Amino acid sequence: MSELTWAGDQRRFRLGIDELLALQDKLDAGPAEIAGRLREGAWRVQDLQEIFRIGLIGGGLEPKKAKALIDAHIVPGRLASHVLMAWAIVANAIHGDEADPVGKPEAETEAPIGSPQPPSTETAS
Repeated sequence: MSELTWAGDQRRFRLGIDELLALQDKLDAGPAEIAGRLREGAWRVQDLQEIFRIGLIGGGLEPKKAKALIDAHIVPGRLASHVLMAWAIVANAIHGDEADPVGKPEAETEAPIGSPQPPSTETAS
């Protein structure tokens, strides 16, 4: 999940598996291909609209509110200003967020205090 400032407010965007599948269906392209189009400047208006719409819905916004925001902000004359953020939303789904690591925190993977520890291989001097 990404929290980004967009359309005058801090908003949550999330492209989980279900959202990525919906995005693929709408754009007839996989996440890497969509990210490549954005990066290479070969994007389409629908790419921007659907990334933001589906990302906002995945982040918890009601579909009608997401559609209203898209209609108000992704408009001719301001399209290019949304490309970098659209790429960031898709890239976050592909690569993850460094601030949100996968797996258990390091402290949870260490042996609890008082647990038997393996014998030391050091020799006393």
